[in-house]
Amino acid sequence: MVRGLLLTLVCLMAVGCSANKGEVTVAGRLTRGGKPCEGVGVNLVADDISAQCFIGSTNADGKFEMYSFKGTKGVLPGNYSVQISIPLDAPGGGLVKADLIGQKSPWHVIVTDKGIPDLQLEMDKEKLE
Repeated sequence: MVRGLLLTLVCLMAVGCSANKGEVTVAGRLTRGGKPCEGVGVNLVADDISAQCFIGSTNADGKFEMYSFKGTKGVLPGNYSVQISIPLDAPGGGLVKADLIGQKSPWHVIVTDKGIPDLQLEMDKEKLE
């Protein structure tokens, strides 16, 4: 939990200094066992030293769109680690193993100037329990 708060703080500071120019659409769907995951935070954290970070949250259909911390829609092109955060009151909440957060995240994406309009992420049940 402390790691998540620190990551959010670092992302807030880094994005607060960045420009909105050149952001592209990144949107997708998060599922678990083929079923949509609602209310899950999705974070894109840059793999480089810029510490760029973008956030989204899944709706009832598991769909999400990525935003900067300033609230602008879109993501700057680059290489990102995809991280998730599940609310403590949600099914499986607070039980995310280390291999789904931080540098050990199994999901990495390359955002080009065309964006990613249909990013599909599937959580494995065994990684949450």
